[in-house]
Amino acid sequence: MPLRKNNIRDVTAFDYSFSPQIAAKMADIGRALGSVSIGLTIQTVQPGLRSSRRHQHVFQEEILIVMSGSGTLHHGGEKVAVGAGDAICYLPGDPEPHSFENTGDGELVIWAFGNRFRHEVCLYPDEGVAFVEGLGADVPLDRVTTSEWTEERRKR
Repeated sequence: MPLRKNNIRDVTAFDYSFSPQIAAKMADIGRALGSVSIGLTIQTVQPGLRSSRRHQHVFQEEILIVMSGSGTLHHGGEKVAVGAGDAICYLPGDPEPHSFENTGDGELVIWAFGNRFRHEVCLYPDEGVAFVEGLGADVPLDRVTTSEWTEERRKR
């Protein structure tokens, strides 16, 4: 087996944006290393911008580490000051939607670790949608209907 080794300086970051206020650069270290199920991205957020839409994961666990800079973690209805060295963990199904905002003067750099599941569902309550990885689509939450065909309901 070949050694899966890379230097993070050699991983090309790409720009992403959901709106003018939600934009950053991301380097996908996990994929660059060939990881199949563990994700690691490095997000670099400029002052005044957010790292992502406020979201919550249904199946994925996340560990978020602020490597440099300062900002605000939007955690549910709270605003929590964060800085270099702060680490945050969200478990699958935690109810607080979250995202980072760079409220500092320099770049806010976040290392985001998480499971990479083909069945992940990520809820975006402010937009009223759920991203369903298996579909590759956002699904409007106001049009979701309860199904009788769930694992729990089939256990009769």
